[in-house]
Amino acid sequence: MAEAEELQRQRVLERRFLAMGLDAGLLPGGRAVVATLPLGPEPFATPDGARVLRAVRFYTVGHDRIKCVAPRALFHLAPIRILDCEKGEDVEARIRAAWSERLQTLRDARHWLDTLCIECEAPQGAPLWTFSLGLDDDRARATVIERGAVVLPSRGPLSGLALEDSCERVFAPETIRTGTELAIAVTVRLEELARRKRDATMRRAAEESCDLPAPRLPRAAPVLLVGARLASANALQESLRLRGFSVHCTTSAAGAIDAFRLQSFGLVFSETRLDRADGIELVPALRGLPGVLDLPVVLLDERASEPRRAAARAAGAAAYLSGAVDASRVAAALARLATDRKRRRFARYERTLSISWPGCDKPAVTSEVGRLGCLLRGSAPVPPLGRYALHLPETGRTLRLEAEVLYRLSDGSAWSPTGVGLRFGAFEPDAEPAWIEYLTRLDQATRASAA
Repeated sequence: MAEAEELQRQRVLERRFLAMGLDAGLLPGGRAVVATLPLGPEPFATPDGARVLRAVRFYTVGHDRIKCVAPRALFHLAPIRILDCEKGEDVEARIRAAWSERLQTLRDARHWLDTLCIECEAPQGAPLWTFSLGLDDDRARATVIERGAVVLPSRGPLSGLALEDSCERVFAPETIRTGTELAIAVTVRLEELARRKRDATMRRAAEESCDLPAPRLPRAAPVLLVGARLASANALQESLRLRGFSVHCTTSAAGAIDAFRLQSFGLVFSETRLDRADGIELVPALRGLPGVLDLPVVLLDERASEPRRAAARAAGAAAYLSGAVDASRVAAALARLATDRKRRRFARYERTLSISWPGCDKPAVTSEVGRLGCLLRGSAPVPPLGRYALHLPETGRTLRLEAEVLYRLSDGSAWSPTGVGLRFGAFEPDAEPAWIEYLTRLDQATRASAA
């Protein structure tokens, strides 16, 4: 009921934006509206000069506020109340007023930094000031948005660490008289938080070391069989298990879709004739799921049919088989296809997450994540096989799983980033559905930003 009411409110907002002459549409799931508002010719003042903006894109937050997302500088504004706005000009006025208020706060912050004799800059005209802390990583710069408060950098001592409370990211030092004193106070705070976070991570790892069985070599991704005939093909299932695959069965297309919400499969073997659906239609349906890129789907027909073979090929099926299920022949073919490393089955998303393991001095940081693996930034000394903890800062949850290093990238070139490819194996109970839900939201946000 609550979801239906929220959808109705968003549809009302969509109609209002369209009546204002805005380009607007519901996002997937119906929980927000994205809209583009053309702006007037009056320029926006910025820390590095006036700029003329042609339009602003925003999303609705609840039923009465919007969050600007483009241009990037406006993203720094807090959500803006627009419930009583009747025209596009009213929305624009609210955005300009919020921007002017932010600039005034920024001027006060700049005056504070000037009294401390700190050299600062506003990167690309963003409404914030940054200054160097003199750390080894010159990109570890502190950020100031308002007088007396410093936003701590995620690089440097806190690199790869997710803080328990977002409020810890803001530091308000007392009795600071010079820029040197401020830089020292911020650096001490960074080291304190990093030490506290590492100690907490190691304690949790020791307390929860029994959550998973002893690490073992992760098997190939599970195989999903779809259809009544395949669900009862015991010889085929046993043959796949002997080859190291975990096998799951469902009798319907809907069951296959539901299975991917709880677990990720490296290959799907489906009958072409299902109870209430055509198995061929399952191919694009599965490939359209969040996080799925080029999943191999093999189709099985009772009798060979050239039209159906052509339809299967057009739908993107990896193979089309017909006739009786010969366990030895079919299992061998499926195994070869399921272990084909040339095919990237799952989409990758750019995301910075912290991942740690028992005994690590400093967690690693992901640069890309996917359903069954991630790419770690840099060439950290990651154990080749073991238990890992993946930290999700948006939800505050830590997912524990087994994983192995699949490859390492390092060619010594300054223009080619190094990295470590990690493949996920067994998840702790309920962790994999939580990971898939997280990637689903990430996929929705990625699609929305690209729209």
